[in-house]
Amino acid sequence: MDRFRLATYNVALNRPHAGDLVAELNGEPSAQVSALLQVMASVDAQVWVINELDYDPEQRALSALQAQLHRAGMDFPHVYTAPVNTGVPSGRDLVKQDENQTQETPFGFGDFPGQYGMAVLSAFPLNVEHCRTFQTFLWRDMPSALLPARPDGSAFYTDDDLAVLRLSSKSHWDLPVALPCGLCHLLISHPTPPAFDGPERRNVCRNHDEIRFWVDYINGASYMTDDRGHQGGLAPEQAFIVAGDLNASPTGGDSQPGAISSLVNHSAIHTLRPLSDRGDDLTARWRLRADYVLPSTQVPVIDTGVFWPGPGSPLNTAVEQASDHRPVWIDITVPDRL
Repeated sequence: MDRFRLATYNVALNRPHAGDLVAELNGEPSAQVSALLQVMASVDAQVWVINELDYDPEQRALSALQAQLHRAGMDFPHVYTAPVNTGVPSGRDLVKQDENQTQETPFGFGDFPGQYGMAVLSAFPLNVEHCRTFQTFLWRDMPSALLPARPDGSAFYTDDDLAVLRLSSKSHWDLPVALPCGLCHLLISHPTPPAFDGPERRNVCRNHDEIRFWVDYINGASYMTDDRGHQGGLAPEQAFIVAGDLNASPTGGDSQPGAISSLVNHSAIHTLRPLSDRGDDLTARWRLRADYVLPSTQVPVIDTGVFWPGPGSPLNTAVEQASDHRPVWIDITVPDRL
């Protein structure tokens, strides 16, 4: 093997109730799952970073997807998933659409704990023991956090809110993977969409800071504490790949562009613009760049792209049926160790 492929994909495998996805994936492939398998086979990646795969503590959904892929001729012996904040009760009213503020809302939007989860499937070993997760890191503990304010300038969240409010709408993961060219840190997240809020723009602010977390982490900041109590970001020599649906574009949409622009243009990251067969870098059905694979300069990348076939391709039906997002991939050479 002189090259291999890593891809990220929002697979839209979220269902209304806990257990629905497990039941679906353990049966005959649904139309969406069949389309998804066709798309993933066409991309032919050896590592997949997956967004929107409902999480369950027993990892039954991930195991069932792994089995579906195996039956379709794609083997991923190494997998990882972990809890996320979606649907997890916060004990607070973090939306404040109830005048009496008696309702309780979750840390991240979701109808049950684990909805819209994340996962990794890999042909190469994952160093799960040294994975760092930041599910419980508090938003207020980020220096100069872009906390939302009401139109009159007053704080949207109270001190009691901020005492529990987590930065991650899902989670942030630093998962080391033993790639053929050396150890690499997968930096994985799925920030909240910068929409579905009010004049305080709480989701715009949170999306910005969820992305800025990685900028600071890559810069070796010391403020972040992971779920095991360990502090600090990456060391300068560590190779990494930021991957996931970041729900932000430097050139359009509702997001605050500062963080995503800082990330995409970071001096430690390859300057890449993945294009599809349509000649653009759009990754979502609503015609924006939302999904990213951003490798550090130590990673020997030789190609990148968005899997969105041009008009007239027989794969377009499967692509449309599989998800409202498109896979983004990079090809990496195997010359020397990182």
